[in-house]
Formats: sequence, C-alpha cells, structure tokens
Amino acid sequence: NDIYGTDYCLGVDTALNVIRDALDKIRDTASSFNRAFLVEVMGRDCGFLAIVSAMVSGAEVCVIPEVKFDYERIGKRLRKEVEEGRNYALAIVSEGTKQTGEVHKWLQETIGLETRVSILGHIQRGGNPTVRDRLMAFDFTITAVDHLLSHSDSNKVVVYQKGEYKLMEIEEVVSGTYQLPQRYLDAIKLLD
Repeated sequence: NDIYGTDYCLGVDTALNVIRDALDKIRDTASSFNRAFLVEVMGRDCGFLAIVSAMVSGAEVCVIPEVKFDYERIGKRLRKEVEEGRNYALAIVSEGTKQTGEVHKWLQETIGLETRVSILGHIQRGGNPTVRDRLMAFDFTITAVDHLLSHSDSNKVVVYQKGEYKLMEIEEVVSGTYQLPQRYLDAIKLLD
C-alpha cells in the first residue's frame, strides 16, 4: 500500500493475510520455545505492511522507515517484561529500514532470549488472492473500462479514495510520495 493517491493497492490484503498467517505460527513457536523472533516483511520505503502486521499480531516491536526506532526506551520496556516473566518476543522489521541485522543483535542482547530471524521475502507476493483483493480488482477494472468507453483521454490510473473509485493522472501518481495514515503512525507509539 505504498502508491501515492490511493487508499488501497491490489494485493495488499493478500500479502497481509500471508504475513499474519506466518506471524501466528512464528508466535506459537516463540512462546513454546522461549525465544524471540525477528520477522522481516516487505516494504521498501513504506512501513505499511510492517505496522499493520505488528498491530494485528500483537508484536512487541515494530521498525519502519517512517519512524526512528528508540532502542533505549523499547529495550527498557522489554527488559522489564522479561523480568516479570515474559518468555518470548516478536519483532517486525520493514525491509526498507535495512536494520534487520542490527535489530536482531540488539534484541538478543537486550532481552537475553535466543533470537531467530525469519525473512518472509517473496512468499508475501504469492498465493491465491483474498476475496477482498478479487473484489477490488473487479471494481478497479470496471472503473477503468467505463472510463475508456466514455472518454477519449488516457494516461490515467484508477485509485481508491475514501470509499470511491476515481481516476488520477499517471504523472501525479508516480511523482507523489505515499504517506502512512496518521492513525498508523500513532499506533506504533503504543508498541513503545
């Protein structure tokens, strides 16, 4: 969900479901074997997949490009939780931060649990599309075809904004920069 001008990118729901499924399994393993897991998810310069995955999985740590990671404050909280009996942790890192190795080392040193890294990689791109992605694809297609049949202009991109399908100039879309919704940026503070 890193394309400027749209609230929804095709494939994001499928990717999030693949990530959530993997995180559920990893959390089970972490809690059963008293380990910390760091999971790297796709995202290049956008932390959307990481922050949403962290929120729905209950991750203790989330590192995204948009927010400076506060090692000291988060480390203090995690050490306290381990002292109080926590025997596992789950950290989500967006690949765009290029901090997977650094966070792995920090996590292991900070909480003293054996820490494993899992890079989900291209598995996030594959799989059968969710119902939501299939319906969105259908509606994107209908919007594009309707426009082409009734207008002579082209170089447009179908976008989804505030519950409506619209068209934007392709130049505007490619030149803009996607910004995470403020509610997600606020949510990452809850993990601190």
